Amino acid sequence: MFKLLRILILLFVLASVYSTYLIQQNIVSDWNGFITIKIVPVNVDGSRATQRYIDTLDIKDFEEVERYLIKSAESYGVDINNGMSIELEPALSSPPPPLPKLDSGFISTSFWSLRMRFWAWRNQAADHESSFTRLYMLYQSPASGTRLPHSTGLRKGLLGLINVRTKNSAKRFHNVVLTHELLHIFGAQDKYDLSTGTPLYPQGYLNPQRSSQAYAEIMARAKPLEGGRFEVAKTLSQVRIGRKTADEIGWPK
Repeated sequence: MFKLLRILILLFVLASVYSTYLIQQNIVSDWNGFITIKIVPVNVDGSRATQRYIDTLDIKDFEEVERYLIKSAESYGVDINNGMSIELEPALSSPPPPLPKLDSGFISTSFWSLRMRFWAWRNQAADHESSFTRLYMLYQSPASGTRLPHSTGLRKGLLGLINVRTKNSAKRFHNVVLTHELLHIFGAQDKYDLSTGTPLYPQGYLNPQRSSQAYAEIMARAKPLEGGRFEVAKTLSQVRIGRKTADEIGWPK
């Protein structure tokens, strides 16, 4: 009897997980629905200076992300003007599990993904809704002296981790990183060399017929210049969503 009960509980849990997965996949594959993006600041280094910075954050610091996505969608004939909302959640003091190394194997990465989703579930707001995309802004003071890990966006789980410094002058750059990771959640792929940061050709070029670009492709993060040089985009005004990325996130031709 006890064994049967354990099996039934396990089946219920698996059914719940699968149901949540289907809901989430519907959200990230259908831009016709309402998309709620919740931004959650996290005091990673636990310092008072970082907390003071977080306390000054306002939803206005992130509103340009919404404006950018609405305008970009319009250029592809997609109307999300009344279908997107960005909200700022209360800050967390509990950091997430550390990211695995870029060259980590499948098992290590999968185990981290499970730990990460459990951490997100345990720390999310009381609503415990699975239909929200949550982007965790992981703040560290420049004085911490630690090297920032790479940021990431997880399609499974609808969450992103954005590692940033507590610098007022970098807020607009933070929004570039945030948007890049958000588009990962919606299916976009990186278009730069992970070891060098160089935009990949041709997918990292908005206009592959030109060696020098006026704007950076959002998933390439940097603008190719003459002589094999590139310039990292510092604001959303310097990036565009290219045709290949638009295809990956489900915007029509």
